[in-house]
Amino acid sequence: MKEIISGLSLLFIIQGVGGLINHLTNGGKSWFLVNYIDAFQGLEIVLDIVFIVVGGIIALATRKITSSKNDK
Repeated sequence: MKEIISGLSLLFIIQGVGGLINHLTNGGKSWFLVNYIDAFQGLEIVLDIVFIVVGGIIALATRKITSSKNDK
């Protein structure tokens, strides 16, 4: 289960960082999720930052859960 959650965290971080670079450099359509959802148009940079933060929170939570299990 930890591997799935870690993979999800990595996915959010990659989507956020890659999308942020893409939007700051005025890149075209690519495989970044935010580009393909019409409701997100105009909020791309904010949502890229949200993806980075969510991915970081998931990663930290996974690390904390793992370390608390090892302490017992």
